[in-house]
Amino acid sequence: MTSLGNIPVDFQQSLVRFSTSLYKGLNKTESLCVSPYSITAAFLMLMIGASGRSKQQLSTAIFKNSLLSDEEENLKYYKSMHTYIVERAGINVVLASANNLFVNDQFTVLQNVRENAKQYFGADISVKDFTKPKTSALEINRWVLKKTNGKIKDLIKENWFDKNTIMFIINVIYFKATWWMPFSPSSTRKQTFYLPNNKKIEVDMMHNKKVFTLSYRGLDFSAIALPFKGGYFDMVFILPDETNGLLNIEEKITPDFLNDISKGFKNSVYNIAIPKFKLESECDLTEELPKLGVKDIFGFKANFSDLIIERTQGLHIKVAVHKTVFNMNEAGIEGAAVTAIRFGLRLRTIPRFTADRPFLYYVRDIKSGLILFIGRFYPKVK
Repeated sequence: MTSLGNIPVDFQQSLVRFSTSLYKGLNKTESLCVSPYSITAAFLMLMIGASGRSKQQLSTAIFKNSLLSDEEENLKYYKSMHTYIVERAGINVVLASANNLFVNDQFTVLQNVRENAKQYFGADISVKDFTKPKTSALEINRWVLKKTNGKIKDLIKENWFDKNTIMFIINVIYFKATWWMPFSPSSTRKQTFYLPNNKKIEVDMMHNKKVFTLSYRGLDFSAIALPFKGGYFDMVFILPDETNGLLNIEEKITPDFLNDISKGFKNSVYNIAIPKFKLESECDLTEELPKLGVKDIFGFKANFSDLIIERTQGLHIKVAVHKTVFNMNEAGIEGAAVTAIRFGLRLRTIPRFTADRPFLYYVRDIKSGLILFIGRFYPKVK
């Protein structure tokens, strides 16, 4: 089994830092979920064909303050990290990740890009006739649908294809895990969920008694970690004390903040009440990544001179979209994401953790802290 000992801590922390920075910058008003793991893979693939300042901006966003600078070394570490995560999933967790470069048949991807995409990401090169938008969109969407176990449909739009469309770089992640101590469906019932400004809504609340968990008490929040079968992955819930406290928690989120919680976790037994929910999120990365300093790739300053043989001037990213489907129920969770770049004794009371107000959550590899999914539950009042 691949060991974390071969992957620099600096590299691991860079990926967590990118995850938290990305999440903090998102426009957040209601429930959402993103997969930093998917977005990281897609943009690392993009870096292979980028040059100059375009490559530097991508590298700085992902590896900010990292001492690592050699691109090939970073790609090797990423491959090792991915192998490590997949091996940890084993037989208890379903974890599938796939990459593909769908290329306009009028252009030729440079050999170096093809080799690195295959070697480090297992990515295939699929050549398509982009003059047939309906057929091309259908074929790419079929691939996405298959790789996400039927969860994500119609990601690629027909009107994204024109004579200037050169390539789609796509990463897909599918994750399904069962709680170590599942909730009983018979215990799920309607319950009031409180929102800011004295608003409230009814939600399906799952209940479980005497759950073995990890818990942490912060200044203005509580956190618990519910493990999945296998013991390598868990889902962390950060619940503010106040109904309107989520924004304050989100402002604090950094690798150090999450690390403090992780180090402070203590083995506990709790009565748990958490909403059952399913959501779909889609975000436009052309709006989100400039907040992290990635700007040039979306305009005339883009430099992708190391991507295709034709070296077309004006080559830039026109579409960068990320879509996530996340389902949490009594059995466990199921998440799929796609990033497409177009480019006992009653001596004492058992404590309760009742998530009846907006909260933050993330799914992580326990040992490395790598975040697979991160989001917030903030249901909309109808």
